[in-house]
Amino acid sequence: MSLPATARGVKPWFRRPLGLPLWYPHPVDYVVLEREFAEPLTPDDVPRMATETQCLELYRVEPVCSYLMPDGKRLVCVFRAPDAEALRAIARVNGFPPDSAVWSSTLHTP
Repeated sequence: MSLPATARGVKPWFRRPLGLPLWYPHPVDYVVLEREFAEPLTPDDVPRMATETQCLELYRVEPVCSYLMPDGKRLVCVFRAPDAEALRAIARVNGFPPDSAVWSSTLHTP
């Protein structure tokens, strides 16, 4: 069986809605993670934290950008992920506090 040209190279390891062919690409959402810290972070801490986070590839999560608040006690990170639950699973594996907020979002450009 040959796949349509648009499906060549697409890996079939994603979840797909019932009734769709195996090669149908699963949509990816923007997911936001918000964490608060007791001790302030420095701008140098953010890239280090990103490289130490485990299981991003396993759950098909890709970091997009991070925003550190001026006081250094709150960090907001944006990821591309299949859904918010993928990021919640990564948070559990990495020992993030249970009060870390995770939600799906959409991107609106001017």
